[in-house]
Amino acid sequence: MSRVRQIARYLGKSGIAFLVALAFYLLFYFTGRGGLAFLAFLALLVVASILVFRGLRYLQRNSLWSLRNRLLFVYGLIGFLPILLLFVLFGLGAWALMNELAIYLARSALDRRLDLVEAVVLTLKRMPPDVRIPAAPEVLKSFAYDLPGIAIYLNDTEGDHRFPPDSAALNIPPGWNDTNGLMMINGHSFGWAHQKVEGGTITVLAPLSRDTVENLVPNLGVIALVETDSSGKSGDADFQFGIGEPRSGQGGSHLPPPVSRFDIPVGWPSTLPHYHLDAPNKTFQGVLWVYSRPSAVLRTFFSGPEILRGVLFDVVIAVAILFLLVELVAVVIGVALARRMTGSVNQLYEGTRRVIYGDFRHRIPVRARDQLGELSESFNQMTGNLERLLVVEKEKERLQTELEIAREVQSQLYPKEAPPIHGLQLTVRCDPARMVSGDYYDYQEIGNRKLSFAIGDVAGKGISAALLMATIQAALRAQLAQYQVSRENECTHLPEIDVASLVSQLNKQIFANTAPEKYATFFFALFDEVSRTLTYTNAGHLSPLLFRNGDVVPLDSNGMVVGAFPFSRYNESCLVLNPGDLLVCYTDGVTEPENAYGEEFGEHRLKDLIQQHYHQDNHEIIRIVLDAVRSWTGGPELHDDMTLLLAREVQHT
Repeated sequence: MSRVRQIARYLGKSGIAFLVALAFYLLFYFTGRGGLAFLAFLALLVVASILVFRGLRYLQRNSLWSLRNRLLFVYGLIGFLPILLLFVLFGLGAWALMNELAIYLARSALDRRLDLVEAVVLTLKRMPPDVRIPAAPEVLKSFAYDLPGIAIYLNDTEGDHRFPPDSAALNIPPGWNDTNGLMMINGHSFGWAHQKVEGGTITVLAPLSRDTVENLVPNLGVIALVETDSSGKSGDADFQFGIGEPRSGQGGSHLPPPVSRFDIPVGWPSTLPHYHLDAPNKTFQGVLWVYSRPSAVLRTFFSGPEILRGVLFDVVIAVAILFLLVELVAVVIGVALARRMTGSVNQLYEGTRRVIYGDFRHRIPVRARDQLGELSESFNQMTGNLERLLVVEKEKERLQTELEIAREVQSQLYPKEAPPIHGLQLTVRCDPARMVSGDYYDYQEIGNRKLSFAIGDVAGKGISAALLMATIQAALRAQLAQYQVSRENECTHLPEIDVASLVSQLNKQIFANTAPEKYATFFFALFDEVSRTLTYTNAGHLSPLLFRNGDVVPLDSNGMVVGAFPFSRYNESCLVLNPGDLLVCYTDGVTEPENAYGEEFGEHRLKDLIQQHYHQDNHEIIRIVLDAVRSWTGGPELHDDMTLLLAREVQHT
């Protein structure tokens, strides 16, 4: 109901009255109440006039308020609207002409066939009565090719004669004068000719089957005869009036294919008088329907080469397009003149509206050194002085907003779901020193029962470091995407991915797509659950720490940083993890923070903390370490990004 009330308020009383009057008019019109329908139509005109008046007032108050819109409206009335009406008139005229030509072709072909039927009667009429009956078979034979199924009925003093003898009997009621034309008998069409002769009558019937009618003009399209009764309803159940195509499963011609996108179908009915056998000399109205295309109509009329007709059609279309382009150029010139005349006034108005709402950055372009130009320049000087008071604050807010957006984008780059446990439980946490971080970590399942993970530290901080971090992630993901399909004969002792080659390719991509001074430390590892083998490449990153049975073993570094030199070579190392082993990967933000005395937190304190809490949960170990680093610095803010990744080998069944 609220929706209905909203629509009612939008329409108003006049709109509701228009809909009610329209409903009553349609009701009375289709129920055959002509008087009431006329009264409803008068009421509809009155309400429609009111709506038009309201629409014009709304247009004047809103759309035509500005001087520019008024000029454009005038240009549209003077220039565009007449051209549009001309194109519509041309299109309707061409459509009507094609319809009339198509009907003319079909009607002419039908008249020629009916004239042949009359010619049979006249041929027999000219013969002497004693020769007429013996000659009828020969006459029938001579016209049988042009009039398939023709039947001749002769009536004289000796009785009725039919040719051919097996023709259906025809009971012609008395009172028929000399006639010829279209005859409808039991819903079927026939060519009919009837003449009175000395001592009797001559009647000829030639059936007009559906195929015969549809092929009156070959390749024209669909042609159909439709019989209508006194109520105007179609009496031919085999023809779908208004569609113009034979029903599926029936023979007949079809609509020719279009020769271009402008070759649209045309179809229109034409009245055609016909006779009924039981109503002597009385004509009834039928319909001749032709459904064709302009190309088919022109092809039937003109016998010149097809290429010439195509060229002529293309020339007509080209001239129409040229005419339209000229009109568009004229409209563009008129709009440009209107913009030059009203631009200064409109810009001053827009400038004052912006100042009202606190926008002092708006400037009006000065294109002419006239009075309006001087006024625009004075306005710009005023807003410039006001803008300088706010520019510092605006710039600060803008930078803060950009940092927020960058932080949100970067947060979407880190993995969202916990890594799958394939004998190796990964836990990772990154605390950025600023809004965005230059530290990098990632993990991804590769193939069957294999897990890759990486950690890195980009040189620098802030947005530039975050952008390089995003580049590294994209390059690494692109490299890993090539190894998603497992090999058919996979070796159980070798990883599916060549770790060193992958890091080497990553180094080349980073060097080629970043500034020369940009680089990053990088550690990449691949764990195979089947063999419990960890294959890794350490590209200048802090050596990860392996905690095993109370001992701490730092992993070796087998390569330099990525992105610094394109010719860098990287090696890979392998180790077998035992159940309970804990691998700790970290960035320099964990070990290098200094306290108030300039002393670093150091790797040895990290080792001690992890050995003390080795058997606790990975999340708890990370929390303890990061809290200890924050306590060591003694300040609320971090001086560098802190990232800690723990990989614990677990017994997996």
